[in-house]
Amino acid sequence: MSASPDTGAAPAVVQRTAWWLFAPPAGLAALRWLLQWQSERAAPSPALPLQPLAEGGTLMTALMPLFWGVGVLLVLALGIAGAVRRWGGTRVRKMLLWAWALLCLAGSAALLAGHLNRQGLQPLAPVQAQVLGSRPRPPSLHAVGGTELVLRVDGLSAVQQVVIDDAQAARWQPGQRILLHWAHGRFRGLYVTRWQAGDAPAANL
Repeated sequence: MSASPDTGAAPAVVQRTAWWLFAPPAGLAALRWLLQWQSERAAPSPALPLQPLAEGGTLMTALMPLFWGVGVLLVLALGIAGAVRRWGGTRVRKMLLWAWALLCLAGSAALLAGHLNRQGLQPLAPVQAQVLGSRPRPPSLHAVGGTELVLRVDGLSAVQQVVIDDAQAARWQPGQRILLHWAHGRFRGLYVTRWQAGDAPAANL
């Protein structure tokens, strides 16, 4: 008794689905590892992001991303259910797998763009800054932690913040003036590369 065509095709469908599910994130993880390995092999070029200070908000403001996420998931689930009724489960599954692959591809592009942005720093003239405050920043999966400094940088209208992994930064007092050595990213953003406080020589971050 021979097996039906559907029975023979089922393992192939499962194999293709598994490949589409796991290959794109595996490629993303491999690219992340490769960029990190390349950065560690290259000459040290510290570049700490200098960003406008995030204003504090209410509890509702802090929870808004969660509400938006739940809303998007609900709309997506309803859209998938409607698409299955209209076009069938097989076609919708293929569309979702393509969307998953494109999402991982976009993540890879963002990783590569961030790496190239930091590798192509364009130095700017040193600038004076005033310390407005500081607080400890514990390490996380994405950062080593250190001291988060709130600075008023000459020439920038918005108050800035930067995290420095150095014990000296924790001793800086509000009102103290420091000299920042900084650079512009290849595509966007400002980065602190060195600093000088008081009469101390400029030090690498």
